[in-house]
Amino acid sequence: MKMPLINCTDCGNEVSDRAPACPKCGAPIATLKDHVATGSSISTIQETSKRFKLHTLISVSLIIVGVIWMIKDANSPIGDRASIIPLPLTLIGFVWYLVTRFRIWWHHK
Repeated sequence: MKMPLINCTDCGNEVSDRAPACPKCGAPIATLKDHVATGSSISTIQETSKRFKLHTLISVSLIIVGVIWMIKDANSPIGDRASIIPLPLTLIGFVWYLVTRFRIWWHHK
């Protein structure tokens, strides 16, 4: 007996109607056949808040700015005085990133 295949709504890949998720993109399939049968649409809820995403973006930006600043200082002539700001900036960004990732994990439902 051949298993019926349905198209994934996210990527269009052919997937067994008994599969829990699409092997290509990971979209849920088990509930897809129920929604297709009733004609209702599927909505995916994003569980990471925009505040956490903003904190991640700012922390990564601090890391990037700090690293670029350190590289610029390393390539400057020997007589120029190197700034002490980039290393703490990078460290603060790294710690902030780790704390944010932990908070995302902690608040994940």
